[in-house]
Amino acid sequence: METASPAGSFRHLLVGVDGSGPACRAAVAAARLALTLNAQLTFLAVAREVRASKEIEDYAKLEGIDTPSLPLLRKEAEFCLAAAVISARELGLTGPGRLIQTGDVAQMIALVSRTHGADCIVLGRSSHGAVRSLVMGSVAKKVGNATDSALVLIP
Repeated sequence: METASPAGSFRHLLVGVDGSGPACRAAVAAARLALTLNAQLTFLAVAREVRASKEIEDYAKLEGIDTPSLPLLRKEAEFCLAAAVISARELGLTGPGRLIQTGDVAQMIALVSRTHGADCIVLGRSSHGAVRSLVMGSVAKKVGNATDSALVLIP
């Protein structure tokens, strides 16, 4: 039997993971929050789309082979995503979701939040000095403008 989160709290947390220190800290903080709230947790990494070189595409056309584009994550993001899932499991969370999508980072986070029913998005926030730390990063700002979900920033 699945128990509900406390009244008025978040039921599904979506965490953007890109391999940066703040994103990895956000993943751990979100896992702890999800455990406390008995909420569903999904980690999302947005990869860049990689296409084959023109020469390979030309050869594939001649041979009748379909050359789909592939998502490519930086090694740091792959490591952070795997570590986030392991950390969540070590904290006692069963079945944290793990998604890799391609596209514009902010738009994809907002889209996945809507399509997967996440009511809270957790992102890491880089601090770049006193003045810049007062302003939300561009990805966080774009996500905040594109979604109705709550947005939690972890330094």
